[in-house]
Amino acid sequence: MPAYPTPAVLRAAPGAPSLAKITAIFRRGSIASVINAIWVPVCSAMLIVLVGAIGMWMQQPWLFAALAPTALMVAANSGHETTNFRAIVVGHLAAIACAYVALLMFNATPAETMLATRVVPFPRIWASAAALALLAIVMPQLRAYHPPAAATALLVSLGAYRMTGKTPLALLGGVVVMGLAAEALVRFRRRRGR
Repeated sequence: MPAYPTPAVLRAAPGAPSLAKITAIFRRGSIASVINAIWVPVCSAMLIVLVGAIGMWMQQPWLFAALAPTALMVAANSGHETTNFRAIVVGHLAAIACAYVALLMFNATPAETMLATRVVPFPRIWASAAALALLAIVMPQLRAYHPPAAATALLVSLGAYRMTGKTPLALLGGVVVMGLAAEALVRFRRRRGR
């Protein structure tokens, strides 16, 4: 079973900028180094703009908080097993399903949501804990390792998004667009020889 990437591995990734790398870029004067330094911030911002624009055009909540860490991981580590199309889509879909099951297990759906109250009620706290535990069990079984999906499980279990009407499909729409963009980035970077 493959392990999740550790922070040390992510820091050592060639796309992750650091202060030392940025100062070295300006000392060397290489345009390729400058492009590498701005790639992650610009690319992650463009991924958010892409999903947000499609969601606005469709008038659906395609852009949601859990896509921000997904966009950052895709921009910094495109081609990694945690940022491929399957991991992104299956990971977020599993998170939605685990959160929904946890809400049913603890009968937390009628409880106040995090948006309606300043203090999260215990049924939602227990449902959030169960959703995360279920997701930790399910993701390895599905071979869909995508840690940002845990944020999706929390958003659903805390009541930020209700699983009624078109909302689950809208959330999944944003996830699919992000997954397709991840695959396009991998192909683009391979063609450029990185």
